[in-house]
Amino acid sequence: MGKRSGSGADPGPDARISGHLAARWAKRTVDRLRRERSGINAINVFPVPDGDTGTNLYLTVRSAYRAVESLDGAVTLPQVVEAMATGAQRGARGNSGLILSVALRGVADALAGVEVPDAQSFAAALGLAAARAREALADPVDGTMVTVLDAMADEARERAESGDDLLHLVLAVRERSRAALRETTGQLPVLRENSVVDAGSSGIVELFDLLCVTVAGEDAVAAAQGDSAVTATPEFPGGATGRLPDLPDLGAHGGEIGFELVAHLGETRDRTRPLKRALARAGGTSIVVDWPQVHVHTAHDGGVDEARRLLEVMDVHRVVDLRVEDLSSTRPADDPATLIALADGPGLLLSLALTGAFAVRSDRSDLHEAVDFAAQLAESAAFVLPDSVTAAEALAGLGTAKVLRTRDAASVAAAAAVFDPFGNADDVLTDMVAAAAGTRVGAVVLAPEDHAQGPLLYSQGDALTLVDGRIRAVGTDPEAAAGDLVDRLLGAGGDLVTLLVGTAMPEAAVTRLRIRIDAEHTDAEAVVIDGGQSSSWLVVGVE
Repeated sequence: MGKRSGSGADPGPDARISGHLAARWAKRTVDRLRRERSGINAINVFPVPDGDTGTNLYLTVRSAYRAVESLDGAVTLPQVVEAMATGAQRGARGNSGLILSVALRGVADALAGVEVPDAQSFAAALGLAAARAREALADPVDGTMVTVLDAMADEARERAESGDDLLHLVLAVRERSRAALRETTGQLPVLRENSVVDAGSSGIVELFDLLCVTVAGEDAVAAAQGDSAVTATPEFPGGATGRLPDLPDLGAHGGEIGFELVAHLGETRDRTRPLKRALARAGGTSIVVDWPQVHVHTAHDGGVDEARRLLEVMDVHRVVDLRVEDLSSTRPADDPATLIALADGPGLLLSLALTGAFAVRSDRSDLHEAVDFAAQLAESAAFVLPDSVTAAEALAGLGTAKVLRTRDAASVAAAAAVFDPFGNADDVLTDMVAAAAGTRVGAVVLAPEDHAQGPLLYSQGDALTLVDGRIRAVGTDPEAAAGDLVDRLLGAGGDLVTLLVGTAMPEAAVTRLRIRIDAEHTDAEAVVIDGGQSSSWLVVGVE
């Protein structure tokens, strides 16, 4: 069967997609989405109207390109798409960003070992991208990114089977992607009600549009169907084109609509299916799992308690880093500073992430690499709060961020509490340093082993009271030690006592300690955080 083209134009000789062209495309995606993210944000009404889909896609492709930039020498196509997939997954933001990273992983896996793809191998890559994206969703919905990816994959397969060469196939898929994008308005009620196309899908179409321009050249693409940005002039069923319609204020969500959690898991065994089921049973929505990356929303009326339940489900597989976004707030247009806060328990991770920090497990083996990568993705200044001397030493030589001299969980929490991502960087640094320095910190730790030498003798399981990192007392009753520690720290005054509760501290002991503080230190307010740390029975911070 002869070659055919749905473009109505002869684009010229067949296309070749090399590693060099793929790297150029990766760079152009960052530039395009930087320019178009506000337009995509403006039409973001699904799954929640939080106005950040364009920003999330931009941050994801920027992470993908950062990984490409790290490649040395002449690059092959498999190397570039593998780097893009890895970088996108590591830096994926939001529902849309994780779906995009899943699709890129499908492309990378399909093109592994393919130096120069033809129509058949390219169609296979789009097919695997679409299939992986759909598999990652716990509850796929028509009128979204997966619908458009499916349409693109179907068109590519049909063109390849009909004998089209790669260039004609790419141009035809471009046309089909735009048509599929227009169709999303009628497929999803919330899109139809607001007369918009799906925001995430528009990002997918933008990226493929750029691929066509990169591969075929601007003249061929312009001859096929124009070269304007997709979101700049969206088209809707019924013939309406041009300017975006007047949308409701997407920042006014009408009350709390929950939290978005994005976590990276430490377990190497892929447990995607049981995790998706467990998250759904726990009340999670908008679930996307691309092992080891997980994205989930609390229910629309879900608060911190539900976020904690979802985190507990994920932590069965060991959460090693966590981002949390309050979906009831609108992200300002300014590029925020990044705070990377370290912790050694899931509760502490959640508490820090709720302040806007990127919360990272301090005992992960790749700590320096993980923090460095996160800092490189910062949109402006980046700050790091280590939670121990060991963690601070592991981050020695980190040149991509300012590492503060926090050395314990309580001072990390105090510094994170005053972090302002949109403040002046120098002022933000000063505020965090002052908050950490103004916190007196102690801990009760259960001795892991016997110690029979030196001036301090203790047995395994004894309660060690630490202040400023040094053992100040040894006892056998950790609850009594906790009470004495609070008295010691409040002896010099203080109006806020933060209790970071470890996994070994019974709930009844926490209650009794709070009653003691209320009765004996009437000027102090006690705040309890279920830290979940195993390294200490209790950490106490007094401000």
